[in-house]
Amino acid sequence: MANLSVNLHKLNLKNPVLTASGTFGYGEEFDDFIDVNSLGGIIVKATTSKHREGNPYPRMAETPMGMLNAVGLQNKGIDYFVDTIYPRLLKYNNCIIANVSDSTVEGYVEVAEKMNSLDHISAIELNISCPNVKEGGMAFGTSCPSAIAVTRAVRKYMIKP
Repeated sequence: MANLSVNLHKLNLKNPVLTASGTFGYGEEFDDFIDVNSLGGIIVKATTSKHREGNPYPRMAETPMGMLNAVGLQNKGIDYFVDTIYPRLLKYNNCIIANVSDSTVEGYVEVAEKMNSLDHISAIELNISCPNVKEGGMAFGTSCPSAIAVTRAVRKYMIKP
């Protein structure tokens, strides 16, 4: 079999196939459909410092060519992720990449620091461009100084050596 491994800085993937952030939940939602371990990595849905309800319903609409969504980063927060979601991710033997978002630089740092303390989290993806939240997210992605500030603040947590 061909070697499809890929090295991205210090991140070693067994192949270049990653899930798109926000589209694959936490991976286990797809266990009945594919061998999730065959992927190079899973980018799990966004996690914030505190619980977020997300946007009000309806927040999805089918179109002739696909689907539009405005979920709004619904999640139960980093502490719930650490206590409940993370233990369920341990069954996977591929890279787990955490999608981190928040409404403040301090919130990003809190989530990144807690994610970095978890052995099975391989890297962190900063979500600074989510267009369907009222605060944070997109605000950081629309300005170079704010994108730089949040990236500098969490850089030491992004990829494990």
